[in-house]
Amino acid sequence: MSGYQKGQVLIAQVAQGLALGVLVEATGNRLKVISESGNVETWTKDRIVFETPMSLRTAEVSQTAFAVNELRERLQKQALDIDLESLWELLAEQSSSYPVSEIAELAFGFDDPESVAALQLKIALEPMWFKAQSNKELTPRPASYIQAEKQRIFRENQEAERLERVTQAIKVARETKNLDLTDADTRLGVNWLRTLAIEGAENRDGARAVELLSRIKGQATSDGPFDAFELLVELGVFADDEILSVHRFGFAKDFPDDVQNEAIELANTPISQKELINRTELGASGVGPLAIDDPWTTDVDDALWVEDLPDGRWQVHILITDVFARIPPDSLVAREGMTRAASLYLPDRTIPMLPPILSKGALAFTTGVQHPALDFICTIDSFGLVSHFEIKPVFTKLGCRITYEEADAQIQNQVDSHPASKTLHTLNFLAQALATRRVQDGAVIIEKDEHLVRVIDGKPQLHRIEHDSAARRLVSEFMILACTLAGRFAKEHDIPVVYRRQPPPDDKTALGEWDPTSKASTLKLLRSMRKAELTTQPDFHWAMGVVGYTQVTAPLRRFQDYVVHGQLKGFINDGVAPLNTQELLKLFGDLEARGEALSATEREARRYWLLKYLKQYEGQEVSGEVVSTQGSRAMVQLDETGLNLTVTGFGHVDLGTKVQVVVRSVDPRRDRVFLAPTS
Repeated sequence: MSGYQKGQVLIAQVAQGLALGVLVEATGNRLKVISESGNVETWTKDRIVFETPMSLRTAEVSQTAFAVNELRERLQKQALDIDLESLWELLAEQSSSYPVSEIAELAFGFDDPESVAALQLKIALEPMWFKAQSNKELTPRPASYIQAEKQRIFRENQEAERLERVTQAIKVARETKNLDLTDADTRLGVNWLRTLAIEGAENRDGARAVELLSRIKGQATSDGPFDAFELLVELGVFADDEILSVHRFGFAKDFPDDVQNEAIELANTPISQKELINRTELGASGVGPLAIDDPWTTDVDDALWVEDLPDGRWQVHILITDVFARIPPDSLVAREGMTRAASLYLPDRTIPMLPPILSKGALAFTTGVQHPALDFICTIDSFGLVSHFEIKPVFTKLGCRITYEEADAQIQNQVDSHPASKTLHTLNFLAQALATRRVQDGAVIIEKDEHLVRVIDGKPQLHRIEHDSAARRLVSEFMILACTLAGRFAKEHDIPVVYRRQPPPDDKTALGEWDPTSKASTLKLLRSMRKAELTTQPDFHWAMGVVGYTQVTAPLRRFQDYVVHGQLKGFINDGVAPLNTQELLKLFGDLEARGEALSATEREARRYWLLKYLKQYEGQEVSGEVVSTQGSRAMVQLDETGLNLTVTGFGHVDLGTKVQVVVRSVDPRRDRVFLAPTS
């Protein structure tokens, strides 16, 4: 056993800390030892801290282990008398190595094997003073190293004390059900737990929360983020149905006081004289401009009006609220809107981009109230051909509001039981003509049912949006037209704007094989579609079948639309747009990144509440349709919720097959669903 002797006592660093063992056998890099625990273990040579000069006779394993434990007790007792700091101060000036036996003699006055082993154990426990140059020599550490180690130990002690204080504070809050956030330790514990729940344990505060939870629970946490969330719910910090992405991305529900105060001022200040110049009043006849929305919509920012022309054509007015008329780009409100990027629509609430006094009040279209608007005026014939268009700042009064359901009833029944019935029929006719032209130009119109989830009194309710809603298609067509006209206007007048283009799908077969009546085929096409891209030059948008599409129809809800409004208004009023191309690209890049966070949050919230809705069906059968397969796994689109969920246990099953599945369990918080085929 080269370098080692059978029976030699070794000091090693193992998973549990420092350990003593008696060598039984050495083979290459592997050492078989009898440890203090009474087991025969295998240590690798790189774990050996010291080879002591001591030996113990190897006998029966338990006897040898007993002897090792006795030895450790004696060595630890001797080690208590060793002052390593004093030894270091005595030897550090020389900056050279010293035999272990020589330092043991300085410590004890003699250097017998047991004294040397005691010194080795002491140094292994407190390695900051001496470095082992070899098994038999030690070198005093540099003073700079000692100072750094002292600081590290001080910080660790402080951290341990703080962790203990925070643990006790959270325990008290839990026991008394009284969360006192004025207490610094309580507040710190809550912040740690929030970090773990929202971001995970990858950063320092998250790791601290893991340790905090283990102390509170008396055992290591198996699911740190979830356990942190549950404790925060128990403490009253989070609601049961908290959507964590809202906190992850920093979406603030409330507006700062200075922004809110400015919004009040802007809402109540008369429109400036500059905005009044060249602004015409839209002289509506009959019912006047029509807004079609969901019944719960409060930020109404678009309306439609159509006039018959003597030559058999129609003049359509697509009216978008003129946000720039009240919110200048250098205002605090505008800067806050830029930070938020868009309104966040969640099933249980809305976090608006602009303060409600503006988005729901002064700038939202209201029946019978005069509002500033941008009028996208176009002349359309019965074939959907636009022969003339212009953009004008106007004043307009909303003639009436109607829900999609009400509008569908008027369109489908072909009855004139509503004042806006004639307008709806005309707009629907023109929308169909516009859609036909887009399809001829390459557009792909995917009609599928949507499941809108809203939370009423804490309970999720589903609102099924039928794919054949003529009113929704109508509004969509004219909004696409307005965005296309805005892009065309910008191109013709050399106004810098940012357009959206969309390349064709990656999977070239997806469109060729697409069956609009098949959910599986539609899902394949949707998965193959590529994300729209930003560009400074008009380009083709594959799905919409238009060239030069720029978003302009939702300035109360999307800051990108507000910016494009500003570019158009700048040209119309002053002959020059306020931002150049490079400034726009930088701004839109930042807004896109924020927009992705908004979309991710909306998806998380929607899925959570849909799963919570599905949970009521635990133990019951629900119907669905197979939309994709892989081996024994099938993805089933549930009829009730529209969710695409994986089901394991099917044999061969064809796409499009209607199936019944049992909802075994649903965990909305963990996003876990277990469905099984019916027997």
